[in-house]
Amino acid sequence: MLGPTNFHVAGVDGTPGGWAALIAEFDQTTVHRVASLSEIFKMAPNFEMIAIDIPIGLLDTYRLGGRICDCEARRALGSPRGSSVFPAPVRGVLVARSPEEASAISCASGPNGKRVSKQTFGIVPKVKEVDDLLQRRYELRPLLREVHPELSFCELAGRPMSFRKGSSAGRHERRVLLKSIFADFDTIEKSGVEKGLPVEDIFDAAIACWSAVRLANGDGHSLPAKIPLDATGLPMAIWV
Repeated sequence: MLGPTNFHVAGVDGTPGGWAALIAEFDQTTVHRVASLSEIFKMAPNFEMIAIDIPIGLLDTYRLGGRICDCEARRALGSPRGSSVFPAPVRGVLVARSPEEASAISCASGPNGKRVSKQTFGIVPKVKEVDDLLQRRYELRPLLREVHPELSFCELAGRPMSFRKGSSAGRHERRVLLKSIFADFDTIEKSGVEKGLPVEDIFDAAIACWSAVRLANGDGHSLPAKIPLDATGLPMAIWV
């Protein structure tokens, strides 16, 4: 059970129009909906760890399957949950203004370049928001760690989830796990819904918060174990 913690951490997940954030500090856990990631730091600037479900380090050239961490995460989850880990876009795609432009940039990035999926292009603005923040504020780089909710749920349960997160069975499966670590999860979920957050985004932010506590405590690990850096010095790793 995730009770009072000496750490000041947050779990963050993208949501329509902004971000869902679960902040845990001492004996209080609160859920927030914010328009920009920078708002989280304004609310509480002294974080020990923030776990976020968004690609951070990016390749310059398209690689089949994406980054090494994407491939390892997919392998760890197996079928069918591994399909939830889609390749991160190459860095050049961050300036694209349309799916067609994004695909053209991705295809031209290397000999094996491929088109950008609708799902990947959908998160490009949020990838760019996080990247812009980390390019401006180097001091945040050690604090902001990339996670993937399905990997975190797998770590908590000891197995991949049986049902997709958007199904009623998937929501029940994940809710049971979250209640096992947050004594007040019913209140957290109700508060998030009242703020207009989709249930799935509340769940993903909550499990990211659990991962943030683990990482702050030194209990987490990265995929891959030896972390490569992108051309700007950002780590290409998914933390569990």
